[in-house]
Amino acid sequence: MNKNKAFNKLIIGQMIANIGDTIYTIAMVSSVFTLTNSALAASIVPVIITGSMVLSGLLTPLIVVRVSLSKILQISQLCKTLILAGLAVYLQVAIEHLDLTILYVFIAGIAFLDGCAEPVSTALIPYYVEEYYLIRANSIFSTMLQVVSIGSWAIGSSLLIIFSVTNLVWLDVGLFLLSAIILWLLPQVAKGAESEKNEWGNFIMGWQGIRKRSLVRVVVGMDILETIANTAWVSAIVLVYVKEVLHVSESWWGYINATYFIGAMLGSIIVMRHSDWINQHKSKAVIVGSLFGAMVTFLVAPGWNPVFILICSVFVGIFSQIKNIPQATAIQQTIPKDMLAPIYAAMNVLYTGTFALSSVSMGLISESFGVRTVFGVSGTLLFIVAMIAKKKRTLFDE
Repeated sequence: MNKNKAFNKLIIGQMIANIGDTIYTIAMVSSVFTLTNSALAASIVPVIITGSMVLSGLLTPLIVVRVSLSKILQISQLCKTLILAGLAVYLQVAIEHLDLTILYVFIAGIAFLDGCAEPVSTALIPYYVEEYYLIRANSIFSTMLQVVSIGSWAIGSSLLIIFSVTNLVWLDVGLFLLSAIILWLLPQVAKGAESEKNEWGNFIMGWQGIRKRSLVRVVVGMDILETIANTAWVSAIVLVYVKEVLHVSESWWGYINATYFIGAMLGSIIVMRHSDWINQHKSKAVIVGSLFGAMVTFLVAPGWNPVFILICSVFVGIFSQIKNIPQATAIQQTIPKDMLAPIYAAMNVLYTGTFALSSVSMGLISESFGVRTVFGVSGTLLFIVAMIAKKKRTLFDE
């Protein structure tokens, strides 16, 4: 019962934090664009966020050997609240003379803390949920975050019409504070044991975990390929696809993104409803999710009909969750709890870097060979992922 309460607090706290993150991102992009009237300056915001999160992911293993995971999550959210409050005060006081560099520093600080909190929150799930219920717990966790993803961008954009950027940031401070209070109620868990006497040993702990454990090594390889494949669905690529292939208005760009998240939410619900079966057949779920995800992505390439593409987008989201949730659960059930956070941090660094590089690469492919080719490449990569999952299926059911 206490574990259920702790898991519920973790979900609610993270949901509120994620809503706040989305609203804050919208406010910052709008603020930078208004200040500079430059799309380039605004586009630097996600670059700063990515860079800060990568740096944080590299340093997280040094923190988890000294501080318990629950305390890291609590302190990081509290510090985010304080930094955001400082940003709100700065916007209030210097609204007529904002310094772009100072805004970037605030953005980097919050992103750094996010990069630390993200792997820690995922690593906490096995502490608050019994092993048998991990599939269901991961499904619920994913479903709730997908609901937030669907709604918070629309809500944040609407609030920007009603409130000034400064007032929106103050509203966000309230959300961050509420999240911090809820997360502060989480039961404490033991900190991870140090792997080495020296700092270098602690620094590379997560990377060694990836190298030495067959399941993690295979999952990382599959996820890197899937991360490259998923860049077909980034905003810039989808926008080109909507204009050049579907020949419909830009609003369809938003519809495709929304239906993908709806599909991901439905996929999480499907996994949750069939958690007992999937828990016994994780390899089959991973193979089916990868293979059918590849097939649907291939169907997107020709651009048959806008409505058909929306349906395909839903199924891409569904199959991604049918693959990813059992895969994540297999890691949580196999890896010692005190090793999860360093391994997740290292994985996030790899995935974030891969996504950044592959976004540029897919953009070049789109420019050189047409946007249809991007979805063909994406489908091929997902098919390779399915073949790897089939070859290594015994690892997922151990």
